[in-house]
Order: sequence, then structure tokens, then C-alpha cells
Amino acid sequence: MLLKYLNELEMAVQALADHPGADAMTRCTDCVAALDSYLDSQMEPVKQRGRELMDGLMPAELLERVGHSVH
Repeated sequence: MLLKYLNELEMAVQALADHPGADAMTRCTDCVAALDSYLDSQMEPVKQRGRELMDGLMPAELLERVGHSVH
């Protein structure tokens, strides 16, 4: 499941880079929310590494927008 959520986020970030706009940003924030929710239910090592990977996928602008940072 982690890989699925990371892939979805990566595709959403790429779509945002290719076609910036409100819809693409909404898709990114939805992907971040889904991944965050999934990671909240995982064991600490998975949770920590998943958040590191997630933060690495997102450009700084998106990190600021969704209020996310490396944990």
C-alpha cells in the first residue's frame, strides 16, 4: 500500500509541474492526506521512512502549501 500511495503522489506532483492549477494542487493535497492517513496507522519505522519519502517527492512550494515537513 505504501508504494501505491507514493506512486499516486509522484504522479500528482508531476501533473502539477506539467499543468499548474487548482485542480492539480487539489489532487496533490488529496494524495498527501491519503498517505498521511495511511502512515498514521503504521509502525513507527514505516511511518518515519514513509514520511521521509513523501517529503522527498514534493517540491518546497508544495510542502509549504500542504503544511508538511520532514518529521
